[in-house]
Amino acid sequence: MFKKILYPTGFEKYFKDVLGCITNLKKAGTEEIVLLHVIYSSDHPHIPDRFALKLLDNLRHLLASKMEEASRIVESAGIRSTVRIELGVPYRTILKVADEENVSLIVCGRERKGALDEIFFGSTTDKIIRYGSTPVYIPKCPDIYGADWPDAEAFCRDPFRRVLYPTDWSDCAKDALEYLKSIKGAGVGEVVVAHVMDEKAMSLQPEHKFKEFERIDQGKLQQAQQQLERAGFKVITRLRLGNPRTDLIQIARQENVSLIVIGVHGKGHVKGILWGSVSRNVAEYSERPILLIRGGTCAGGTGDDKKAAIAE
Repeated sequence: MFKKILYPTGFEKYFKDVLGCITNLKKAGTEEIVLLHVIYSSDHPHIPDRFALKLLDNLRHLLASKMEEASRIVESAGIRSTVRIELGVPYRTILKVADEENVSLIVCGRERKGALDEIFFGSTTDKIIRYGSTPVYIPKCPDIYGADWPDAEAFCRDPFRRVLYPTDWSDCAKDALEYLKSIKGAGVGEVVVAHVMDEKAMSLQPEHKFKEFERIDQGKLQQAQQQLERAGFKVITRLRLGNPRTDLIQIARQENVSLIVIGVHGKGHVKGILWGSVSRNVAEYSERPILLIRGGTCAGGTGDDKKAAIAE
């Protein structure tokens, strides 16, 4: 399940809050947390002189003390810690370490919003999701996402209390459903299965056609509910007509979910598409923690994706 977790950190002021969230996953089977810090280095580094090497050694020494602090937090929770300080391009090094350590989850803390008031666009987290295949868990912290501290702490204490599973019936959504079924042992209390019919597309349909689409979607929701109930989950469904990018965030709030589990579409390197407009928007703007699933049919690592990663 979540036996081994990778947490890349730049030791931002909130990193202890994120560690607090991660250590709560011990209840879900976490045995080891790999603490990683990447010292940035370009793809084509020049040979450093003696002064540069001394600065690098000093930096490693300073980081080691920070790592010791993080390691103590992890081990005080009864979880084994592994410390790695690496040199390289951050997102590539993170994905490389994730493969080497064979982790089951990557935890990404929040990042500062950019000029467009967006957190993920062009960020390390964005690239980890775009080019990786390991599930990514993003806790949400108040001063960036707007959540209240009591809510944020509750999400950390019991992340699987009530899970929202949005679906668009795609293969990626089916992958997320299978993943959700596989983590039942994590203590999932209730699952809300939700589908939002695109109001813009439906407005072009005659009334009888819309009713037919609605009937089909209701049937598919029932099928998903039955699958989850057979696996032992308590399930409710929600069907809505609206804008999937915004309505899923509203549903998460109205249903008071503690986690959103959503599939990530395996889009290529096209500016503005990234890893699926709906999943990216929900991850960007919802104050609820999110678990992004990109595996199976939606796994990264296509030839085009790798070429794009190299070019960046």
